Amino acid sequence: MTIDIAGIKDKFKKIASDTSREIEDRIEDAISFRNNLEESSDNNENLKVDEICYTILIEMLHNENATMSNISDLIALYTLLAETLAEEENYIPIKEIAYEVREMIRINMVPWDVIKENLPRLIDTVNETVFRHTDYDLHLLLLKKAFEADDLNEEFKGRARHLLKLRILLEDADRHDWMLDKPLQDRIAGLFTPEELMKIILKPQIGHLRQDPVEYTCRWEEIYYEVENRLKERFANVHRQMGFCFRYWNAKRELLKDEYGIEWKSPSQMNPRVKFD
Repeated sequence: MTIDIAGIKDKFKKIASDTSREIEDRIEDAISFRNNLEESSDNNENLKVDEICYTILIEMLHNENATMSNISDLIALYTLLAETLAEEENYIPIKEIAYEVREMIRINMVPWDVIKENLPRLIDTVNETVFRHTDYDLHLLLLKKAFEADDLNEEFKGRARHLLKLRILLEDADRHDWMLDKPLQDRIAGLFTPEELMKIILKPQIGHLRQDPVEYTCRWEEIYYEVENRLKERFANVHRQMGFCFRYWNAKRELLKDEYGIEWKSPSQMNPRVKFD
């Protein structure tokens, strides 16, 4: 079955605009309404309903100048919205969502338990995008807040390793050095043995495959999804068979060079000993 997206959107708006009820009650009513809806056979429609629900509630909180007591709700809703957008493969808005959450946490006295519950989830969502600078910013903020809460322990070692690798790989990671002060540096370093730190320095690669350094630049983040959309249109009617990846990468390399002035090496060029099909 399909569902009435327009009608559902109107219902969410009606719930959010009912100022006779407290903000917390309206959020609860909207989430309850969403949970009781019959699911569509088309999961894209279900995701769209989630996106509408979270977006309207976020707008409600902003429009009514939500107080500090609602910051936790706002951060949770932004996190849910980002996760929904990632499922929809609508990645571009996630960067702005991450920025909003980062600023809320940076400026306000957000409780550590709220940060610890939501920020790692948002970081994992950002990791599904190409926004590696945003990834670095959020990791740094998480570790800083954990340090301030006296909770920067072994649990965060994987996050710390990822941060250190990004710091080496990104073209301008040092722009947020004001957050990475000496006490925090020492605490992060203390999570690792000297041998582990040396391994990170010598091999900062993220994932199993080496990537072209251009993929860690701001310019790459700016144009990546535009390029992917253009290639998606070009190959819309092409059958994906064995060897297609090489045709795709060749087209991508030519497009990047000819129209964006970017020299890019494909995964096969960066990993000559790996077999691709």
